[in-house]
Amino acid sequence: MKIILFIAGCLFFLSCAQQEPLVKIDHTSDELLPSAETGFKKRTRLPLDTTPKLPLAHVAAVGDLMMSSWVIDKVNHFGVDFPFDSTRKLLSAADFAIANLEAPFTATGTVHKDKKFTFKVPPHFGRGLLNAGIDVVTLANNHMIDYGCEGLINTLSTLDSLGIAYSGGGIDRQTACAPVIVERKGKRIAFLGFSFTYPVEFWANSSRCGTCHPSEQQLQALIEKSKADADLVVASFHWGQEKRTTPKAYQTYFARKSIDFGADLVLGHHPHVLQGIEIYKGKLIAYSLGNYVFGSLSHNSRTSIVLSALLGPNGLIYARVFPIDVYNARVEFQPKLFYGTDRLKVIDELNEISAHLNNGESIIDAQGFILPAQTNQEPLTPTD
Repeated sequence: MKIILFIAGCLFFLSCAQQEPLVKIDHTSDELLPSAETGFKKRTRLPLDTTPKLPLAHVAAVGDLMMSSWVIDKVNHFGVDFPFDSTRKLLSAADFAIANLEAPFTATGTVHKDKKFTFKVPPHFGRGLLNAGIDVVTLANNHMIDYGCEGLINTLSTLDSLGIAYSGGGIDRQTACAPVIVERKGKRIAFLGFSFTYPVEFWANSSRCGTCHPSEQQLQALIEKSKADADLVVASFHWGQEKRTTPKAYQTYFARKSIDFGADLVLGHHPHVLQGIEIYKGKLIAYSLGNYVFGSLSHNSRTSIVLSALLGPNGLIYARVFPIDVYNARVEFQPKLFYGTDRLKVIDELNEISAHLNNGESIIDAQGFILPAQTNQEPLTPTD
């Protein structure tokens, strides 16, 4: 089985490396688009790619990406590509690579005074994401509105100029919650971004910019609509408790509900550390991917992963985790792949914190592969 997976993976990854640029689609309706006064433009759909369809989709995902604070000095000295140099090949090999953009790309805006930590990133740093192979970012987090609506609008403008797709944030609730559908060689994936983190003032409403905070009914409607418009649906959540390695009950509840509603892959972030991986109804839930490039010297954030998932018409074919070193006192804000015993140690730790989500079983083998075995978990009450 491992030999078959290895050969299939190699052939697939090689084919991905030769594919054409992505086609971005804006799935918001005309009446919901920002007005001309906001300063950013509607993304229009390019002609449908008529080359042979790709039967499978390779998605690579990383966690929190925040290029402020100490990262700024590194980038100013070494260039915008420096933070991504050690992981670029993994992200670029994927058909669709996604990250959580944890701070706005802006030089202006009014800082939110009631927050202890606020961040902004020079807009030209965005070129580093594009060069790294990141195709999609989620904006639904507790820092995207640190510099107000102006900071958010500048972020949208920067991403639009680079051709990087985004979801989870907008000038009002409808645009913030709208999915973005990314298309390649006939394969469409809808990406949705949701935030369950405070402050509540960052949650968009009908007259306020911000991030998408859904009710269960809204979550169901958004996923079901996305499923009707796309081949696959990826739902990203900013949630949980910082430094906690196990998901709270509400995370488990909404993650499994998302799969029940039609999502094919669920990704989480915010705790800044890894949380467990679960296979639920043959589909994968990563409760927290930990940090990626992140401007912090915290001693608590030392290990993370790049998650690589191969998705087919019915969801997960298989996945693989690539452990990375994100301890910035050591890697200096450039995440690096672990090898040998260090890599195995991260896999063992991830299996340990994932076992309770998978009937006590270890679902990740020594090479990092995960197969979509069926499980019978049911959603819990969204408390804790």
